[in-house]
Amino acid sequence: MKNHSRAVNAILWTLIVVLSAIAVFLGIWWFGSHSPDFDAVAEREKRIPGLDSGLSPQGLCTLPDGGPYAFAMSGYISGKPSRIYLIPADDVASEIKQVEHYVTFTENGEDIDTHFGGVTCSENYMYIASGKKIIRISLEKILAANNGAAVEIDDFFETDFRSNAYCYIFDGMLYVGEFYRPGNYETDPSHHMEAGGKINHALVYVYPMDEECEGGVADMVPAKVISVCDEVQGIALDAKSIYLSCSYGLPASRLKIYKNRLGEETAETFTVNGKNVPLYLLEDREADLTMPCMSEEICLRSGKLFILFESMSGKYRWVVRNRISDIVSIETAKLQAAE
Repeated sequence: MKNHSRAVNAILWTLIVVLSAIAVFLGIWWFGSHSPDFDAVAEREKRIPGLDSGLSPQGLCTLPDGGPYAFAMSGYISGKPSRIYLIPADDVASEIKQVEHYVTFTENGEDIDTHFGGVTCSENYMYIASGKKIIRISLEKILAANNGAAVEIDDFFETDFRSNAYCYIFDGMLYVGEFYRPGNYETDPSHHMEAGGKINHALVYVYPMDEECEGGVADMVPAKVISVCDEVQGIALDAKSIYLSCSYGLPASRLKIYKNRLGEETAETFTVNGKNVPLYLLEDREADLTMPCMSEEICLRSGKLFILFESMSGKYRWVVRNRISDIVSIETAKLQAAE
């Protein structure tokens, strides 16, 4: 009997030790995630809409000044048409702020349910990365639509990417990029090239804009091509810098900042539709910032970089340690001071 009791006690103590170790591990996992450099410069701005509806946030852009809405945010819901949410400006009436205002889109009367990626806006149009297409819709139609309405798109153009992940308008150019991750998000092998001692696997096409033309671009062949690193979820630019939001899954996100040399001459070229296009390799990095996981698209306004996160979506909130329910901003001067 004594031997039996000793064996039972040994088993019980082993279970206690194992369970304690698991509890410590889970405690560290759940509560121990933090990004001190990010926390020191980041500010919470506006609550991310649609989270209670099962939305997975994807794209973010600023809207023209002077209207009731400051931002547009794209996202998708499994089994439903993808959505664009309009996020109110600070000075609008409180009743507008309390309503999560969204619209969906149709093409030839049929709901568009592709996985929306990035979104960006000019003064007159909204552009959305939707599979192989960049769809274009009049901002006037979107802003006039009732909450939950379906808005017919105006037109679109297609890229030769397997899928368009993000987009951004800067200085009269439309930037459209693809996402690469080995195994599940592959890109064409011709897009793989060495930059700064590493291999970049993805490209960004830079289209000159002309909103009198179909799709809003002057030429289906980009004016420039940029080689970028893996796992890029969003791009933003100013005259000095190029910002990349990079993430996938639970590992920490990275904000990578490069010198903007797109106005300089380059000897490199890349062939698109039989034409040689100037190619820029992003390798002259200024700074990196480690961020919480699942950063998505980014945009700039008034000296601030705004960052969208997916971590509070219904798909991920119970497995993510650092869940972010607000759009976050960082003053670009603070990023530049850290360089």
